[in-house]
Amino acid sequence: MTELLSQSGQDSALGASWERCERTYKLVRDTTRPIMRMQSTEVAPRLEAMIERTGGRNGIFRQLADIAAQTGACMVLTDTEGVLVRLEGPDRGRLIFEENGIAYGSCWDERIAGTNGVSMALSEGKAFTVRGQDHYFSLLQPFSCTAVPLFDAENQLIGAVNFSMLDRGNTADYLFARQLLGTAADRIQRVVFERKFKESMILSVSPRAQRDLLQSSELVAVNEDGIILGSTARAHLLAGADSPARLKGKSFEATFGTDSAALDRVPERVMSVRTDSGSTLEISTRKNTTNIKPGHTLHPGPDTTVPGPQRRRLAPSIRHLSQGSDLMATMCARAQACFRRALPFVIEGASGTGKSSLVAALVQGEGIAASNMMTVDCASLDDTPGDRAFFQKLVDQARVAGALSTDLLGPVTIVLENIDEMPPFAQAGLRSVLDEFDPAPTSGAMARIIATSRRSLIGAVEQGHFRDDLYYLLARTVITLPPLSARERIDTLAHRLATSLSGKDVDITPEAIQRLRAHIWPGNVRELRNVLQQALIEGDGCRISGVDLQGIARPSPVQLGAAPSEPVRQAGYDERRMISDALISARWNVTQAARSLGIGRATIHRKMKQFGIARPE
Repeated sequence: MTELLSQSGQDSALGASWERCERTYKLVRDTTRPIMRMQSTEVAPRLEAMIERTGGRNGIFRQLADIAAQTGACMVLTDTEGVLVRLEGPDRGRLIFEENGIAYGSCWDERIAGTNGVSMALSEGKAFTVRGQDHYFSLLQPFSCTAVPLFDAENQLIGAVNFSMLDRGNTADYLFARQLLGTAADRIQRVVFERKFKESMILSVSPRAQRDLLQSSELVAVNEDGIILGSTARAHLLAGADSPARLKGKSFEATFGTDSAALDRVPERVMSVRTDSGSTLEISTRKNTTNIKPGHTLHPGPDTTVPGPQRRRLAPSIRHLSQGSDLMATMCARAQACFRRALPFVIEGASGTGKSSLVAALVQGEGIAASNMMTVDCASLDDTPGDRAFFQKLVDQARVAGALSTDLLGPVTIVLENIDEMPPFAQAGLRSVLDEFDPAPTSGAMARIIATSRRSLIGAVEQGHFRDDLYYLLARTVITLPPLSARERIDTLAHRLATSLSGKDVDITPEAIQRLRAHIWPGNVRELRNVLQQALIEGDGCRISGVDLQGIARPSPVQLGAAPSEPVRQAGYDERRMISDALISARWNVTQAARSLGIGRATIHRKMKQFGIARPE
């Protein structure tokens, strides 16, 4: 997100601007027509130059204009000299803006127009809001102006994009405009940057831990020697430098703590690096997306044929989750259908049934970037100023995500864990977002919202802990994951998990499968994974036998009375096979095998001789 000045920094900058207007420029606050305008013949070349320098991103500005019209604002595009080269807004309400000087060709240089949002954003190089009362000229005081500077691939100023609106004194209006325009400005620079450095290696750098749904990763271009050729606007902040120019010509390894070429040796080409300040950065290679033709817009034209929804197979990760259970496969397919249509839904299930794994599989299957996903543990939210501010910011960013198309922003996902424990203030904020939500069947613009709960959410409604109106907006579908004990083929799931844990095909003996089926599994899939991992660690890593799982199956009353010096027998599991399995799992270490069976070393030697069991050569 485009960098913001602190409130004290904004107040100081505004005070300095007013002082310049009064003492240096000798401007009169009550001037009737203070805003100078250029002829259209002078403005047209400036607009062409702006479009060229922003990579022909007419589609982005068209989106912003549509949003401005819907909110009663005007979108203003200015060049580096503050000349208004494009003005879009509501047809009926635009006249009031033009009558007060906010018109095509008007000049918003501080020396002419006094303190205003455009001049402040251009001079400070950061997002800036000038409220009505903060404008120097009294004629402009009915309006608020939020402007964000635009930068090219070399971090040179291109101009500014601004939302002007009648000032209602609502802080949410300013925040929405800053988030929206900042996101658009970031995307414009990324497109221009990727085109300029299309022949170079482009790396994506982002902070690992963030509480910002719309936080973009920064891009850094390097040559074959690992020398930085350029970077986007805030990459220098991640490296602890004071300006983008400080990165250019430096070694990427010396700056960010890892060799760019090392990514080729890392799975999925993603690496985590700890900085000197103690924070962690995620570094990955960036796929180049420069095959967009100049002038290409983000929305299909009226004659464009939009393909209808297609039937697609479950993503591989989803198939893995549903192995061994037709019921689980049905729940996963239902969740995937809701996710692809951007419908909010709730995933319920006891601890360990795979709620988080299902969310991860859905996100992975749709290729959603980690920077476009936010997970909030509702149980950790307290009614404190800090948590209230965080959740309000999240709500505002969800609205921005709903206003922008996925072509510009990419699919955005919010995961609300333990939704049944969400405090009342957060329920009210989420309700305001979902109340505006009415996605089309193939819509992807609105932020996808997934909630998870270990308990029945409708039960929380009945107990008065959760708002009923929020429930019916959020729970378009309730996905109930079955416990492990209710899944039909536990052996299939166990085999896949064991193979995944071992890294090679694992043989699970019939006796081991019998024990797996007999266990109640209070910890569900999480417990099964732990049991299998322990069995592989203690065994040879290739085979799991009934002996390896003796600790999980509940013994029968007859087994409870068995002598401690004799192995506990399970129906269908003869003593010879049990001793053989114990020896194989212990890699023929007799002492370890005897310990696992709970018998003495002399006893196991006697049994080996009795059953003719000999160590293989």
